Amino acid sequence: MVLGFLILIIFWNASAQEKLFELNSSDKIVLDAASFELSEVLNTQKDLNLIGQVYNTGNQLYKAKIKNGLAGGIKTFYRNSIKKTDSDRAILLRVLEFKILEKQQSSKVASGELKIKFGYFLKTSFEPIHLVDYEAGITYQRSIHRTDLIDQILNRGIANSIVFLNDWINDHASHNRKLAKTVRLEIIEKKNKSDQDTVFYNENRTLSWDDFRERPYKTSGYNASIFTSLAMEGSPFMEEGVLVLPIEVKVYMLPESSWVKGQGKNSYSLNHEQKHFDVTRVVGNRLVNRLRALLVTLENYEAEVNDAFFDSYREMNRLQEIYDARTRHGLDKDAQSQWNEIIDQALKGNMDEIEKELKKGK
Repeated sequence: MVLGFLILIIFWNASAQEKLFELNSSDKIVLDAASFELSEVLNTQKDLNLIGQVYNTGNQLYKAKIKNGLAGGIKTFYRNSIKKTDSDRAILLRVLEFKILEKQQSSKVASGELKIKFGYFLKTSFEPIHLVDYEAGITYQRSIHRTDLIDQILNRGIANSIVFLNDWINDHASHNRKLAKTVRLEIIEKKNKSDQDTVFYNENRTLSWDDFRERPYKTSGYNASIFTSLAMEGSPFMEEGVLVLPIEVKVYMLPESSWVKGQGKNSYSLNHEQKHFDVTRVVGNRLVNRLRALLVTLENYEAEVNDAFFDSYREMNRLQEIYDARTRHGLDKDAQSQWNEIIDQALKGNMDEIEKELKKGK
């Protein structure tokens, strides 16, 4: 009977060595309006409830814990502290550190420090995006019997974190790409200056044989070969909180990768090669139309734009192959004449015949 009674007392004493604190700012509004909404709190510390040790009456150390858990307490505090939140910007808060440690200065006085380190992340449909870390410390002294002052310290620490995050977002919203709410594509069309290495497509400048500078392939059965291609360039920037992606589609040929044999230098063959260049321009125009029709979001714009480009790149190769197959590399003059018209119409925006040829394939 005595042994059982002693075990009961030891168990009761252990559980009594705890002090519960409550994070609650329902009586005080920290912000009337916040540029974010705290949607999730993740406590990464080992003990999800313990936040340290504090001295209580009798000068004994007690385990300091948050009522209903630290993560839930922080989320409730944020919800009660802000009148209006911006639900378009959902935030994940990761608790990296939230610890309080006290020392006994005398039989009547304790000193302590609250250490806070939060990581703030923007929630997306994919992985959260890290925005900023908040790190702070609050030191204090109190009478041993005034544990209510610890509640004030804890609540002040959380309130300060709210103000910090809101100020940081407001300071960075106009220029930080991570904080953009919308994205806009802008198609840039301009004339690029050609040089010895690259000839950019220009409707006012047709090719000449001087643009074919590679040494001819003696083993090739063809009289000429041209290297044409597409490129897409653009560097995103922020404009009043909007992520703007300017895109320029470039169509070009490379003289050092294009060649002609002596017997092939005639106007008919040059026209065939010019039409290869025109085909690439047609595909470039079709890419521009694809880009303008895209419905992009902040989460998909990179994938959508890249997919459009690579689809067009594959289409360029297919259409070049179809053109050569139909004209037998220019040997079929009737077919060449037909394709001259098809390509000219496509350059003017009439893609009907091009669409038919793409469906038929080689």
